[in-house]
Amino acid sequence: MSRPLSTIEQLIDGCIVYALRLDGEIAEADLRRAIARVQAKHPALRATLRTQGMAVRYVDDGAGPIPLRVLGLRGDGDSRREIDQELETPFAEGQAQLRLVWLRGAGRSELLFAASHRICDGMSLLIVARETLRALYDDVPLPPYAPLTAADIVGHYVPAHPRRRRWVAGLIGLALRLLPPMAPPRNREHHLEWSAGAVLSSALRQRCKREDVSVHAALLVALDAALLTALGREQVPAWIESPMDGRRGRVPALADDRLFYGGGGLKFRTGQDDGSGFWDRVREAHRSIQAQIERETREIPSRYHFCELIRPPAPARLNALIRLGNALGLKGSWNRITLSNLGQLDLVDERAPFRLDDFRLYVHSHSVRALGLIVYALHGQLRFYCMGDEHCIDPERAHALREALMAVLEAQVARTQPAAASPSRVDGAAWAG
Repeated sequence: MSRPLSTIEQLIDGCIVYALRLDGEIAEADLRRAIARVQAKHPALRATLRTQGMAVRYVDDGAGPIPLRVLGLRGDGDSRREIDQELETPFAEGQAQLRLVWLRGAGRSELLFAASHRICDGMSLLIVARETLRALYDDVPLPPYAPLTAADIVGHYVPAHPRRRRWVAGLIGLALRLLPPMAPPRNREHHLEWSAGAVLSSALRQRCKREDVSVHAALLVALDAALLTALGREQVPAWIESPMDGRRGRVPALADDRLFYGGGGLKFRTGQDDGSGFWDRVREAHRSIQAQIERETREIPSRYHFCELIRPPAPARLNALIRLGNALGLKGSWNRITLSNLGQLDLVDERAPFRLDDFRLYVHSHSVRALGLIVYALHGQLRFYCMGDEHCIDPERAHALREALMAVLEAQVARTQPAAASPSRVDGAAWAG
């Protein structure tokens, strides 16, 4: 069976890499067995791409085993070199849309999971990593399921005006096919990583609990303030966009252990400081998040239904749309910055013969210029990953954004504990172009 890629799937052409550092021994035979079991469960890991005429199609069950490269681990430079290579290497036709690299050292390892964004989002790749690690020491069944497509997300949705919707989708499809063919853009991102430290992370969680708000709402308001400080009003993107996980019972087709390339998106206009207190704005953001989740849950089937009606153009013509959007999106990524939150990372349990010592992530877009901040919690500490195309943000302003964000958080949590390291000396801070 095969199906054409939708316009959305072509637009989100990119690579996600998760780097997991493990303390303990792993046997190669066990790792290959674990990868094979996870691949057998998820149809997206068995699919390949194929160009047929002017269209790019997914071919179900067309992939061989997940590629695994085994290398020696001598230092951090080895890991970073392989990460950069995986980010820049496209997923070729006829190959699985997931690759693994095992950097093996004495009593420690680093596993790199590289996946195409077209088959999974950040939460989906966490599922792959968690199931692979667990399969190394647990024979829990991993039952397969049928391929998941946009039609499954649409479900039984029926539009109120189907003829009008088809007409509008047809006009958009025609306009896309009139675009001149162009070469794909060549994007180059900067990456900045840092940790909030144990003290600030704990204080922020406690304050959010007292205020009865989510940590994400606090980060959203803090980022809004930090953007103005770091970039200036003329350069601040108009929107902060937060991806919504469609699992958790929100989209019936998306069970908690299914892979998919995205769910909904929550949008917040920047510059919302109306003079009220920080935590008043956080409470308002928290209410907005809950309301938008409910609205997105209702509207996701309609959005996917409409997008499926649009006949995707040839990739070379879609490149023209991407280049146009890049040229017009002078503030950030198409006038927005993404704030993603992976939450607390619990990838191994106490039965594992190894421990998760560190986790890092990296993103590269082969299409739309990207600008985003990804947050997650590991070993009780909030970790931050800022990435941005060189046309969206430069290293100096990214550092300024980090300093401003941490200053806002430190000023607002009202800590009584001793102060943590200043943002300029935050543990694990690193910039790489």
